[in-house]
Amino acid sequence: MTPLSTHATRGSVLVFALIVSSIIMTVTTGFFNYFGSAVHAERVALASSQARALAEAGIDKAIYELNQNSSYSGESNVSLGAGTYSISVASIDGNTKRITATGNVPNSTNPTATKIVQASASIDSSVVSFRYGVQIGNGGVTMSNGSSIQGNIFANGNISGSGTITGDATVAVGVDPTADQQWMTQNSAFNIGDTASHTAVAQAFKPSVSASLAGISLNLKKAGNPGDLTIKIVSDNAGKPSTTVLASGTIPASLITTAYGLTSATLDNTPSLTANQTYWVIATIPANATNYFIWGLDSNGGYTRGAAKYSSNWNQQNPAWNSITGDLDFMLYVVGIATSLSGVTVQGNVWASVLSSCSIGGNASYQTISNCSVSGTKHPGTAPAAPVPLPISDSQIADWESIAAAGGTLAGPYSVSGTKTLGPKKIDGDLSVTNGAKLILSGPLWVNGNVTISNNAYLSVSPSTGSSGAIIIADATGNTALKGIVNLSNNVTISGNGTTNSYPMIITTNTGSHAIELSNNATSVILYAPYGTVQIENGASANQVTGKYLELSNNSSISYRSGLQNVSFSNGPGGSWTVIPGTYAIVK
Repeated sequence: MTPLSTHATRGSVLVFALIVSSIIMTVTTGFFNYFGSAVHAERVALASSQARALAEAGIDKAIYELNQNSSYSGESNVSLGAGTYSISVASIDGNTKRITATGNVPNSTNPTATKIVQASASIDSSVVSFRYGVQIGNGGVTMSNGSSIQGNIFANGNISGSGTITGDATVAVGVDPTADQQWMTQNSAFNIGDTASHTAVAQAFKPSVSASLAGISLNLKKAGNPGDLTIKIVSDNAGKPSTTVLASGTIPASLITTAYGLTSATLDNTPSLTANQTYWVIATIPANATNYFIWGLDSNGGYTRGAAKYSSNWNQQNPAWNSITGDLDFMLYVVGIATSLSGVTVQGNVWASVLSSCSIGGNASYQTISNCSVSGTKHPGTAPAAPVPLPISDSQIADWESIAAAGGTLAGPYSVSGTKTLGPKKIDGDLSVTNGAKLILSGPLWVNGNVTISNNAYLSVSPSTGSSGAIIIADATGNTALKGIVNLSNNVTISGNGTTNSYPMIITTNTGSHAIELSNNATSVILYAPYGTVQIENGASANQVTGKYLELSNNSSISYRSGLQNVSFSNGPGGSWTVIPGTYAIVK
């Protein structure tokens, strides 16, 4: 090889080495650039996650501070963990606030990441759904002398008389007042929906007679804020619940509190049951570790006509059911005497077992009919509707009473003169508001005695409740047969605070024939007497009435307002601030 060839070869090798070296350096530089970018992106992602957690911590801190001081307006640059958070609280109305929380990592001056979260908060309130202008229990309704109901009515008892109903009228199937099956011993509990395996919990029962199912109630309380509880009535399959559903329904979560209470299900029909045959009631809800229901349990298993089980897949093929030690608390009712609608004029549609001597402007669904004019279509042989539970549970009333008592107790008898704002408060004795006096409710007012509002007196709701209403509860502990009577008469005026849905409500637990008397041109909004009679007469009017029995006479009227379908009642300062579900939003 000549020297020239040797030099050429060496030159080629050098060029090749330089090219390879350049490629390696380029690849290495690219790799480090990529690695650096990935690390930076990971750091930004981590910082972003930390900033969001800080903002959410700010929401939690705001709720805590509001429950210590409702005038809390926020704070800035509070150090926590890897960064800081700032909070701003703005009032929307007297009962609602908008919280804005900002999280910065590592700080607000030179942040790597910033997140802003907003949520609305309100004083914890109870939502009640009044879906009818009048809803009455087993006592039924009597109308006479020019009385009228402007809206729909649902009654678990008879409707009779000579008045006028402008909407629809439904008379549910008659219910035997004595439970056919029940077990209410409670010394333990079983959770519904706290884990995936507990999403369906069931109790078996055997009716003692062959009859249609009229209703079922469960002894329940709740943890957190679960959704409505779904109820299924099913047949038996070799000692466990089948997947054959006989009736379905719900128990609204709003009726269930953090204390045990018997709560009734609303069912879609009244299936026929056979005596001494096994059936099951199943309660189901999606799994949630913090929001679930608790079913009262007798761990000794004292109910001899059934057993308790739980499942994670009750409605799938060949579901697996596991035994529960003990029996779950329940009460079961069957159909009793047939109910009827007679004498009245109904401008809308009617559903009832028996129709007689009536005038119906719409369609008529019934078992039997006599002397009734029907402008619409007749539907003979129609099964009557299943009973509907009243819209407020005893547990809710007990909750309101606890909040009222926490606000302090006033000695009774207590008489209001001039203008007085009360609530939450308990009055240990009778309450009277008369002769032009004005009582303003700022929270629940529990009267352990009678309530008399008369002679041009006023009852209204404080502006501080915002769009929520307020409540007077007449509940004479241990003496509901004689006390807790509500008398509203002689041009009494009852109103909200001017804000939509700020309805006042008067509740009594009195069990007598004069639980609530509304008369002599008095006006009211919501009257509630689940165990007694409501009497409205002499030109008086209300916006919604619920009771065991209703007497409506002498040109008196009930005029339903659509806003009552979902109305909230403030628990007042005695309640707690909570985030309103559905208002949480990540702004940035």
